[in-house]
Amino acid sequence: MTKPPLSAQEKFPEFLADQRQFFDELISKDWETYQSPAWDKSRRFEIDRLFDRVSPRRILDVGCGCGFHDVLMAGKAGVEEVVGIDYSEKSIETANRVYPHPHVSRRVEDIAQAAGSGRYDLVISFQVIEHLVDATAFLRNCQAQTAPGGYVAVVTPNRLRLANRLRVMAGGKARLMDPQHYREFVPKDLIALGEVLGLEYSAGFSYGLSIRVPMTRRTLFPTPVALRLGYLLSPLADCFCVVLKNNK
Repeated sequence: MTKPPLSAQEKFPEFLADQRQFFDELISKDWETYQSPAWDKSRRFEIDRLFDRVSPRRILDVGCGCGFHDVLMAGKAGVEEVVGIDYSEKSIETANRVYPHPHVSRRVEDIAQAAGSGRYDLVISFQVIEHLVDATAFLRNCQAQTAPGGYVAVVTPNRLRLANRLRVMAGGKARLMDPQHYREFVPKDLIALGEVLGLEYSAGFSYGLSIRVPMTRRTLFPTPVALRLGYLLSPLADCFCVVLKNNK
């Protein structure tokens, strides 16, 4: 009997400093991992809460992945342009095919090699910084694309989410959400890194509270309830966003 091909997660079970091939294969061979009604609700929640706090006209989405966020942001009032960049060529191809929008353009580019234009009101990254070895360099590169008085926003997993707190209380160790994560953060970590660069904390929010039923894959709360609980119980939330103002 022929064995099914390995998934990207199975093929690359350990951290890679350069994850281009991983994401190329994930989005092309494992597209179903991007198709989730629960994830769609989470992404809409992120965008709605973000736009409660900022009102940008020009946006750069760093590590845009499948492009779902780009289309959501482009549909917000006052947004004139969304540019998505990703160093995964297959991600850009898929995003342009599956989530096109007249106010969205995308290109294959690594933020580390991008020329500093300083033209964007908002430079945003969703679930990117935890994959990188040098978080400070990443924030500096995002800042270089941000207009004076604009914002750098980062959405990332919360290292001290409830699941990790429970593991530690039981005598275990905190776990990374994904083997391709290099480091996970709490809000004060990113606020401190931003301060070094002249990025001032402006706003933030948290969301998601995953409690799994033992011995099953099911979660205790439906997605809308879990999202709201994490928003209300920030220290325990699965993920958070910090919005940093560029004062340079």
